[in-house]
Amino acid sequence: MSPLVLFKKERRGMKSKEEIKSMIERIAQEQNLFLVDLTVSPENKIEVFIDSLKGVNVGTCRTVCKELEALLDRESEDFDLTVSSAGIGYPFKVPQQYEKNLNNLVEVRLQNGNKLQGKLKAYSEKGIVLECEEKQSVEGKKKKETVRVEKNIDFIEIREVKDIVIF
Repeated sequence: MSPLVLFKKERRGMKSKEEIKSMIERIAQEQNLFLVDLTVSPENKIEVFIDSLKGVNVGTCRTVCKELEALLDRESEDFDLTVSSAGIGYPFKVPQQYEKNLNNLVEVRLQNGNKLQGKLKAYSEKGIVLECEEKQSVEGKKKKETVRVEKNIDFIEIREVKDIVIF
């Protein structure tokens, strides 16, 4: 019986997540884009999610991918690279996504499990203002009526915010 020998793949010259993030941010800034999310797995699978205030198309993703790949060295680094837009239904992770979606419909999932839908009216470092409809008792009326209310929601109460698109 021979001993089992395991070889660990050497990760020569692999860039750190911070170095890759810096490269992407330079590329994004040149093209009026912003970085939404970046993951780098231990196997060196790099996933980049970008956006802009005007949206991102496939051509833009391709351009960013080519520019980033040119900055990474295929000879010394073995990596898989994916560049995508943080499109419809992708959770908000950076302030620019809130800015992009001001006065648009969003779904807010709270830490307590409740969901709210409404128009994103404002955002700050502390939280968001959401204009929603809810049924309330109105003085002089027997039935509750649907009224618009603005809710201030702190980020510590929020699990996730996503945009809603109605066709």
